[in-house]
Amino acid sequence: MKKQYLLGLAIVLGFYSCNDSTDPISVSPITINSDSEALTARVKMDKAGVIGLIDPTAPAGRIQEESSDLPLVLVSQVDAPQVGNQTLRATHVDIDGDYAYVSYNMEGDTYLGAVDIFDISNPYSPKITEQAIFSDTDISSLEYKNGILYLAAAVDIDANSEVTSPANLITVSVSGGRFTSGFAYTSLPGYVATDVANTNSNTAVTSGNDGIIGLFDAAQTAGNSTEMEDLRAVAFGNDKLAVLSGTSGVHILDPNSLSEVISIPLPADVAGAKRTLDIENGNLYVSEGANGAGIYKMSDGSLVQKLAIPIRPNDVEEGDIVTNAVSVDNNLLFMANGAAGISISDVSNLSAIKEYGVLDLAGSSNFVRNEEEFVFVATGFGGLQILKINKASTDPTEAVCAGLPAYPGDYWLNVNGGETKKFGGAASIGGLNNNSNFLFCGSLAVLDQFNMNGGSVTEIYGSLAFGRMNANNTMHVNSTLKLSGSIVIYGNLNLNSGGKIEFVGSGNSLTVFGTVTQNSGSSITGNFTDTEGKVK
Repeated sequence: MKKQYLLGLAIVLGFYSCNDSTDPISVSPITINSDSEALTARVKMDKAGVIGLIDPTAPAGRIQEESSDLPLVLVSQVDAPQVGNQTLRATHVDIDGDYAYVSYNMEGDTYLGAVDIFDISNPYSPKITEQAIFSDTDISSLEYKNGILYLAAAVDIDANSEVTSPANLITVSVSGGRFTSGFAYTSLPGYVATDVANTNSNTAVTSGNDGIIGLFDAAQTAGNSTEMEDLRAVAFGNDKLAVLSGTSGVHILDPNSLSEVISIPLPADVAGAKRTLDIENGNLYVSEGANGAGIYKMSDGSLVQKLAIPIRPNDVEEGDIVTNAVSVDNNLLFMANGAAGISISDVSNLSAIKEYGVLDLAGSSNFVRNEEEFVFVATGFGGLQILKINKASTDPTEAVCAGLPAYPGDYWLNVNGGETKKFGGAASIGGLNNNSNFLFCGSLAVLDQFNMNGGSVTEIYGSLAFGRMNANNTMHVNSTLKLSGSIVIYGNLNLNSGGKIEFVGSGNSLTVFGTVTQNSGSSITGNFTDTEGKVK
């Protein structure tokens, strides 16, 4: 195995950072682009806003007509990078703190790849800070750890004489949304490196087509390796390595010796198809193609549960309805099911898994990554869709929020005259019509209508998301609306005469992507940041 540092690139990067140029820098075969404004032009908000869930038991395409305790917001769509007249496709995402790292490749025989770095510190306005384009390399997967980005790649050996095999592990230092070193290549057997994961002391890389699972230390020196056929994915957890073979299934290995501890046989999969693994709470989640997802115990490999693909559209090829990827975090399981979309399940109780439904998103779903409050969905040549999970969040000093029950009600929440309704936690509903007194503490997402009629008092403490871009949604305030936390309106805000918005406490933010109309006799008071500068 041979490791080659692209030192020329490192030197140019140092010069570049000192001169603060925005022109792309090309040191064949890698082009670095740090023009954040131009890169971020690929980030669109045409369909941003509150996202509904499709009910698998309802007629095709119907949004479920009941409330959900999982408020989701589509933050933005990101066009895939284009190199010349060629459009790349997203292959993998990793998230760490304020940054997300996205890899791309080119379908077919052409070697062409990229890595984008996203700044997600403002969750409602992600920006691309820097990009690397690889003219002779496909990037299959990536992982970030301790300031290093690890890339699993396939390199055109006819174009790059510095590598000894097509399958390569590439490493680069990153900091503050920038590449801060040269790219180091380490070759390993196989035609393509398919996945990468870091253990406590090594980096584990898989390669397909008569490839290996191999270990590399911090200096990228090769350690133990084992030949395995058609490896697709690797994951580390519970002090074990799990690898997925497209021909023989899952193998759970000792992370140092790579000796097999447990084998989980699975049916042979479609050659070359994207598949992933994830590990949480001692359980292994496996994307199993047409068979959906499997959940197994890491301790002994026993089957815990199988999750079928919940909907099977009639107007697509059966071969396009496959689970390509699984991602689980904080007991939420997302399955990327190709033409059948993204399904979501609560796996906190594996003996009684709660299926939320299917995200109302356009396009086929090839990859999904769920971490903390973000969900990144890769739709092949359609690029990325970035979602935010609006988690329940309240100020613990607010005595008014103590002990509130979860919202158990209908998809449309109506408060009649003389009624008082109070709820806490997280809820996603179709509409709110308040004629009296309504209090919500936590995270509330409202899809279509938000009306506060004369004489009513509406209090929302935590976070609120309302509407969808280009859907002509308007929040009508005809009375008193008390708010605390993060308020995002994907539409218009209309304060009629007598309408009052009162922000409670400090650290509040108001984001309105449409227009703000303040009629005579209305007011907005309190401490808040007007992120879009729409309030007069």
